[in-house]
Amino acid sequence: MIETILSASRTEAILVLWSLLLLLLSAASKGRARESVFKLTVVGLLIALAVTVFSWDYTSEALLDGTVMLKLDKFALSFHFVILVGALLSLISSWEYLQDRKWLRRIGEYCVLLLLSCTGAMFLVSATDLIILFLAIDTLSLALYVLTGYACDQPYPTESALKYLLLGAMASAFLVYGIAFLYGATGTTNLMALERMLPTQTLPLSIGLCLLMIGLAFKIALVPFHQWAPDVYDGALTPITAFMATAPKVALIASMFRIMELGFDLPQVKPIWTLALSALSALTMTVGNLAALPQQNIKRMLAYSSIAHAGYMVMAVLALDESGMAALVFYGLAYTLMTIGAFMVTQMVEKETGAPALLNEWTGLAHRHLPLGWAMVIFMASLTGIPFTAGFWAKFVTFKAALEAGYLWLVITAVLNSVVSAFYYLRVAMVMFAQPPTSQTRLIAPWRMVGLVIGACALSVLLLGFMPTNLLRMSELASLSP
Repeated sequence: MIETILSASRTEAILVLWSLLLLLLSAASKGRARESVFKLTVVGLLIALAVTVFSWDYTSEALLDGTVMLKLDKFALSFHFVILVGALLSLISSWEYLQDRKWLRRIGEYCVLLLLSCTGAMFLVSATDLIILFLAIDTLSLALYVLTGYACDQPYPTESALKYLLLGAMASAFLVYGIAFLYGATGTTNLMALERMLPTQTLPLSIGLCLLMIGLAFKIALVPFHQWAPDVYDGALTPITAFMATAPKVALIASMFRIMELGFDLPQVKPIWTLALSALSALTMTVGNLAALPQQNIKRMLAYSSIAHAGYMVMAVLALDESGMAALVFYGLAYTLMTIGAFMVTQMVEKETGAPALLNEWTGLAHRHLPLGWAMVIFMASLTGIPFTAGFWAKFVTFKAALEAGYLWLVITAVLNSVVSAFYYLRVAMVMFAQPPTSQTRLIAPWRMVGLVIGACALSVLLLGFMPTNLLRMSELASLSP
């Protein structure tokens, strides 16, 4: 049994062991080996990334009494890759940010919590049992609660962490009640056994499914369960916000796909959750984009943007076929790269004062820092879905999958929302390029490592936009995994 568990969770085991090593190093050095801890964390993530890549043709299942609890296949490995890339980019951009604000005294805890959140997210994607799913979500969430309040000497991170903790606990309660109802109705928590145990009376099953979906919707920040996200994203440190808005969100949506595909792709219950999820998707993309329109705080605007993109990604879950799975893999990576890049440019602009950057403080910024301006244009264009960017192909394959599944009205809603989003995304580019700098324009002293992250993200977004074929082919292979 232990062999099968380790075989199906080899990357997660590496991250757990590495986090224990970092804890011991931090304790032994009494917090003085800060740079060594940081470098070792980067090495650990690179090792985990290499293991994930070299495991591409490997499949495994973790069994408990003959029941599959974890499933490692190409679908799971694809999202493991996305999670690790998101964590690595966020971590690399953290060092200079924390050093500049003299927050390196607890860098050991910071790195360990980041690794544990990655572990929870990766278990989440591989889970085929609701108990494992709940434990993975709590591992991910608890680490993020603490990371949100990392700068505990500042008022906003502390407030954001408290708000995140309270609402996250409520979401966990919904998950527990949902799992309890499903177990009471079917006698099992295993998704692969669930369809064989469906009762003739579907009311308890429907209640459990609705509660489960509400809990997941809270964690993903789908409307109307999104109220916590803008405040938490705005209050947390920018590298943490970039990570929270990407890797955990993508992992949760991938987990939702796995849950619906394995346990609820049946005529008795499918009409219930597809109706609810399509309404949530339409509401999320519409409210997210409309709420982002009047925002002057760029970080808060990107928070609402991440809510809207969650609505787009849920369309791939509704497709619930190979094309939907491939679309979700492609969208997950493209969204992670363009969102982290946009947050990193925002972090660079915030460097001088540390205060949130308002739109009028971006006026003429490209005239002083042309590479930074063009990088932000690339990210804004990609988030809008303009051709020859990764975001365009991500939306194209997702809308195509939803259209083939019969969701024409939802695709029309998504296209209209993409048009609306152009107003606030491209407004940032216009402000940076079309007007000269003013006395309010922020002064920027670039960080080298953050600049490397921005450059890598911008280049990746353009390459995926001009040459999407290889990633599309890999996404299709992931959808065909057994």
